[in-house]
Order: sequence, then structure tokens, then C-alpha cells
Amino acid sequence: MDDDFWDIYWESHLQTMENLGKQVAIQAASRLIRHLSKEVNHPLRLLELGSGEGQVIGTLLDSHKQLCDRNNSFGVDYNAQSVTRCRKDYPGLRVDQADFTDPVILGNLGKFDILLLVNALHEVFSNTFDAELGEVDIPAAKNNVLSALRGAVNCLEPSGWLVLFDGLEQTGNPSETIELHFLDPQARADFETFAKQYHPFNIQFTQLNNPMNVQLSRHSFTRYITKSIFLGKRLWQTEQLESYQYFTEQEFRSAIDQEGLLIKDLQTLTMNDEKWRSRVEIITPGIEFPDEHILILAKLSPGRSQKSII
Repeated sequence: MDDDFWDIYWESHLQTMENLGKQVAIQAASRLIRHLSKEVNHPLRLLELGSGEGQVIGTLLDSHKQLCDRNNSFGVDYNAQSVTRCRKDYPGLRVDQADFTDPVILGNLGKFDILLLVNALHEVFSNTFDAELGEVDIPAAKNNVLSALRGAVNCLEPSGWLVLFDGLEQTGNPSETIELHFLDPQARADFETFAKQYHPFNIQFTQLNNPMNVQLSRHSFTRYITKSIFLGKRLWQTEQLESYQYFTEQEFRSAIDQEGLLIKDLQTLTMNDEKWRSRVEIITPGIEFPDEHILILAKLSPGRSQKSII
């Protein structure tokens, strides 16, 4: 089946996904599966860490039954409710309830042809909350992400592939101030909710003379604007606990390189620009809405030696 078929297939099958980012990750992984299956002489083994309700790995396995080894593919997630839903929606998919940052868990999984990390590592970052600081300990959190990535990559077969999709931190001075104008009272009220309820970082802002205008740091702005689409929705219960951003593009490149992976494709993108523009206007000259996501496809270098994750 050619790419035109798959373009139509995914367009019709992924319409109901609440998280548009997963569509991009699934499409990229599908192309990789079809490409890689021509180079290896066995069905492909997939591993998704932070697999949630199984939408990514379950969809890929269901759609590539002749190309993938379902019996030796795995999902891992620490959330019991998500694992239960995954097992219900994707019968027969092997999924473990466990913390994928645990070296013992990773060491017992085996080796895989494709590793999927889709919206997973930002949760590792966000979990490094320091009660004394009252927010995420950024240096410790970044180290935890690097450790988790190292352990995950150790699960790859020689010349295996990583598909990583996650949030993207903006470059530039995080303390730089940005002035926003809210386009309606609801957007202004939602911002107040965000500032009060967002957990990973303290959101500081200055009310300006115009009640619809505020000034805040680039760091706070990025977190607000990428979370604004969840305000008032069920997902806000979990989204308010997580910082979607943790690495800049250069930090991602460096982390991937350190693990002996060769980047074959890297894209930065967003799907929510239109929604953001319906809520707020950026007053500060030269400031644009951020690229929200990063997608990386990287191949393990055959010469990479396994690194310790202890």
C-alpha cells in the first residue's frame, strides 16, 4: 500500500483523537514501520513508554498487523486507570503498570526495534517537584529526563529507532516580559484560573492599566498559552500538574547525540495557533506564538555501547 492510501487511512481514523499531537506521532511512526519492515527479516517489536490509554502503540499495532510482532510488543504506564482503559480498548496488547524510569523495570523488558516516547518525558520532568521551592527543581528535573532517556534507549536493538514527540521549550531569555491583551472576558477569567491552579511553576504576572492586559515572563507565557486549550475541560485536572516544556531544540539535539542516536528527522510544530489567536493578542513587538511540539526520529548508532542507568 502506498503513502496515498495511508494519508487517507489516518485522516479517517484519527479524527476522534483529543490530542492532535498524537496524530503526528502516529503518522510518523507508521511511515517508519513501513520503511523499516523492508530492511529487516522479522516482524517489528514496538515498545511505548508512558503508553497511557494505548492510543499510539495500540493504533499502530492494529493497523500494521502483518508488519509488527504484537505478542512481543509492550506498553508501560504507571497510571492504573490508563492501563485498564488500554487493555479494554486494545485487547491482547501487552501493557504493564509500572514506572518506566525504574532501571529494574527497563532491564526486564528486552530489546525492541522501535521505541515510542510520545508525550512521556515531560511527565518525568514535571514529577521533580520540590516542596521547599514550591515548584519544579529545573536542574534536577532535566537530569531525571536525561536518565530516563538513557534507560529507554538501552531497550533498543542495535540500529533500532526512537520516535520522540513532546513539548518544546522556547529559546531566548525566560525572564523576558511579554504583554498580552485578552480578547474577551472569558479568556481573561481563564487566565486567572490558570495562574491560580497551575502546579509545576509559580505564575507571576502584572495587571496593567487596561484590565484586559497583563505582563508576564516568557517562561510563564509559554506555559499559559500551551495549556489554555485545556482550561474548563476534563483534561485540565491532569494538565495543570504538568509542564509540557522542558528542553529547547538544542537541548533535545544534545540529549539525543549523547545517547548515540543519529537524528534522521526533526520537526518543530504547533496545531493550536488559530485557537490561541482567538483568545489573546501579543502586544509586545517581535514576540510570536511558540512552536509547541517537537518530533524526532533517530536511529541508534551500531557502535553505541550500552550505558548505565544507575
